[in-house]
Amino acid sequence: MPMKSNLIILTGGISGSSVLAGLISKAGYWLGDNTKKVAYDTFENSRLVDLNNDILKASDFHWRDIGEIPPPSISNISACIENLELSPFKQFIDQCNRHRPWLWKDPRLSYTIYFWEKFVDLDNTKFILMLRDLKQTWTGTILRGKEPISYKDVATIQNNAKNAAINFFEMNHLEYLPLNFEELILAPDAVIKKINNYLDANLNLDDFISIYKGPLFKKRWNLMHFYKAHFKFFVLKYIFKDAITYPRSKSLK
Repeated sequence: MPMKSNLIILTGGISGSSVLAGLISKAGYWLGDNTKKVAYDTFENSRLVDLNNDILKASDFHWRDIGEIPPPSISNISACIENLELSPFKQFIDQCNRHRPWLWKDPRLSYTIYFWEKFVDLDNTKFILMLRDLKQTWTGTILRGKEPISYKDVATIQNNAKNAAINFFEMNHLEYLPLNFEELILAPDAVIKKINNYLDANLNLDDFISIYKGPLFKKRWNLMHFYKAHFKFFVLKYIFKDAITYPRSKSLK
């Protein structure tokens, strides 16, 4: 029986990609010795995240995430191969390949993939592009108190990551599976079937429910939540003067 292809999920972040990675890991994909934890398990290989931050810093991008305007420089990232010590990256690839099939998921990958493509066997790797409805992304970001960021800036950040990912696919003539988180929770059986067909997997609704604890068959945030988010952002921006402006001033250094 042939070995399954490895899998890389590209996303702009806050897209439900952690739920997707957790679901797909149940099909036997290796996530790493340790995964990054925030308020929840991101299902992101901890070593991958650390190496991605090393790549971004070497490319003169000094942020803990890729949510910045302007975004990371793809040309700088591609050029990092000239000024980074490569042995840690090669050792990481070797470790992952000893546990095939492996799964990578980290929003930074929408940009750092332009570095990793020099080491990853693209012919034996599949790709998923995970997106989310912009209103849902922004509403959740504001109501959960993560960042007082404008709707326009969220749109810009998400589009920058999406365009970087699609450009990568097109440059390398790669097929990929586009998914949307709202479709996954509104019609989970249909979307799981798409995933199974693409990955030759046998995932089911029970696998999804074991990972995703939110309500199914309806959107997470409704119109009233959207209006509440606008009000909260208005208060943060105009009363508390707390809205984020770009470029940000706090760096990794």
